[in-house]
Amino acid sequence: MLWALVPAKLGPAVKTRLGAVLSPDQRLALARAMLCDVFTVLTSSPSLAGIAVVTRDDAVATLAEEIGVTTLRETHAGGLNEGVAQGIAALRARGASGVLVVMGDLPNLTAADVAQTIAALPERGVVLVPSRDGTGTNMLAARPADVLPATSFGPGSLALHRAATVSLPTVLLPLRGAALDVDTVDDLEMLLRGGAAGEATRDALADLTPPRPPERIG
Repeated sequence: MLWALVPAKLGPAVKTRLGAVLSPDQRLALARAMLCDVFTVLTSSPSLAGIAVVTRDDAVATLAEEIGVTTLRETHAGGLNEGVAQGIAALRARGASGVLVVMGDLPNLTAADVAQTIAALPERGVVLVPSRDGTGTNMLAARPADVLPATSFGPGSLALHRAATVSLPTVLLPLRGAALDVDTVDDLEMLLRGGAAGEATRDALADLTPPRPPERIG
């Protein structure tokens, strides 16, 4: 039984690296739209037994309830990987034999990306889906759900995950739709140029003016 897990937040500090070109309200609207589209893709996947979000934000819980996603409330004071660990433990308690961890800011994620990732997952092992620059991890599938003692999402996560899975069957699976995660102005510019697969993200982008890089001094 494979569950998807999305770690997410929608507070005032969301997407702060876009603050040079977007207002706080615009950042929040874009983050919410991308998360909505990720939820929509996952709920359309017939290969998943369930979809859960791990969060401490009421706004995320409200959105999850609207779409039919299970909310797992964070009860720790740690960061992203502590939240993922808590989420995986909760899903194991619900009977999950495997987990697909998906970042919530993938505006071009498709059902085909999810299906390919699940199809590539060994009976015991890991699938790593890299970010477009080849350093991050935008999706991670693991079976059994606790086959990794911990995750290492964040800067340089792909190398850290590969080192942690050296003794396990591991599939490196680049996927175009899952490659773009929107954190920086460059990411946003790429998204604006290419458009978004997700309907909610397309609507959010329509309300934005093209971003301009901050002025350089000297």
